Amino acid sequence: MKFRNIFWGVILIFAGVLFILQNLGMIYFDWLSLWRLWPVILVLWGVSIIPVNNWIKTLLVLLVLGASVSFMLNKTVYLGDDRHHRFEFFSEEFFEEDFEDTNRRYSTQTFNIPYEDSSKYVTLNLEAAAGKFVIKENADDLLKFRRKGNSSEYSYILKTIDSSSTINIEMENASISLGKNHTNVVNIELNDYPVWDIDLEAGAASVEFNLEDFKIKNLDIEGGAASISVKLGDNYAETHLNIEAGASSIVIKVPEEAGCKLNLEAVLSGKRIQGFEKIDHGQYRTANFDEAINKVYIDAEAAVSSFTIIRY
Repeated sequence: MKFRNIFWGVILIFAGVLFILQNLGMIYFDWLSLWRLWPVILVLWGVSIIPVNNWIKTLLVLLVLGASVSFMLNKTVYLGDDRHHRFEFFSEEFFEEDFEDTNRRYSTQTFNIPYEDSSKYVTLNLEAAAGKFVIKENADDLLKFRRKGNSSEYSYILKTIDSSSTINIEMENASISLGKNHTNVVNIELNDYPVWDIDLEAGAASVEFNLEDFKIKNLDIEGGAASISVKLGDNYAETHLNIEAGASSIVIKVPEEAGCKLNLEAVLSGKRIQGFEKIDHGQYRTANFDEAINKVYIDAEAAVSSFTIIRY
């Protein structure tokens, strides 16, 4: 038997078992970790061409794959509650621990944008680069921003015309490398009165948006290798969520009261979709979609990712 057949057979079986275990909820890891291990491809290629017996090559392949999975699980932080458990590569606890190390030159940056009664519709454009980005708190101001780490600082521009405001936040120096000595954690608080359009452009990032208390009209997230967790509320007639990501872990929580329609293009990706019925190839919707007062429309494009929707 040719080693080439054994080699690709082992790879496909290994990847398939990982997807099955993740879809069953037995394991859950961040595909961002897998993206960081791309040099493993070179190692496996090298193993396939070295002049040794096939059984030795197969053993080496298994050892490399096992070590890769062990790395992904050990380099993530286990998070859980009574119902759902997951691993997250960019854990805030990790950044908090590093941030307390006074031997490193970490800094904080904060700014507040006051709330004006005339602002009924607000667009937030955030160029996030890399790091961890969190929205989960209400603010009396229109927006509160806090960054910590050793990345470049952010600047913002506010434009208001009549009842509409636009906030553009971007990193002054977009070059950032994340690793043991580099961190970038951004926490944003929003006012829950206006209707929000949020556009996030991120690279290798962890996105944790709890938006259940806010009126969200549009939420656009574009990322490379990312960990994306979004919790939506039932506070607006039509919410549109658009996600484009590669090699990512994506978890979306949608309230049961809202009707939801999903258009999903997922290449080499695992998916868990609760409470949806399939209406066409890549198209799903909830049973209560027609009669629901408020509706959520989700368009997602993901490659080599895990995609989960939870109705809560």
